[in-house]
Amino acid sequence: MSDTRLAEELGRIALLKDLPAPALARLADGARRVAPPDGAPLFSQGDPPDAVYAVLEGRGRVRVGAPDNAAKRLMVEVFRAGDVFGEIGVLDGATRSADAVVIGEVKLVRIAAPVFLETAETEPALGLALARLLSVRLRRTFGLLQDATFAPLEVRLARQVMYLLKADSVKTEKGTRLAARFRQGDLADLLGATTRSIISILNAWRAANLVAYDTEKAFLFVLDEAGLAAVAAGPRDGT
Repeated sequence: MSDTRLAEELGRIALLKDLPAPALARLADGARRVAPPDGAPLFSQGDPPDAVYAVLEGRGRVRVGAPDNAAKRLMVEVFRAGDVFGEIGVLDGATRSADAVVIGEVKLVRIAAPVFLETAETEPALGLALARLLSVRLRRTFGLLQDATFAPLEVRLARQVMYLLKADSVKTEKGTRLAARFRQGDLADLLGATTRSIISILNAWRAANLVAYDTEKAFLFVLDEAGLAAVAAGPRDGT
């Protein structure tokens, strides 16, 4: 029997919103809800691509990244309610390119790979939506590569903070806060940098009243968005 409620929830996901009801019902038939605990791994780099995941709801996030042999990490992206991830391996059949770990409380839906692929093959709306999604992610990846090649670390960090601020933030009396918790080591993982270098930059920003950082709760507040945007723009020629 089809899970009508799950089909309706899938229809509220941006990637799937243009699918007709029968297609959403087929996806729901091949899917199941999961609510992993904080810190639970969903998959690891090198795993077989057996499913696509969508974040249905919750205050938590899913962080996707990759480790290296020196126990460092590169955080690729942070996914929240309404986002879909894990589609790359399912589409190309190769093993997982990164790890995915649950941070906080989050409810997900796990769509089995064969069902997702069959729907993508038979529903043009999903194919087009996937092309658009992958285009956005490819542009972001190219931007990160360009920054890593040419931009100073402080500029790169400012650009990442501004990106996260635009994607998911909360207005507070203190300033605009990144919705997700980011330890200083997490911010370092976003850039493949050392934690010490990130702490040094944050200290300079705090002294300039650009940001405030709650070390206990790992919340970053942006106090001066225009000022941080100026840092993200990079140094002017001749300066």
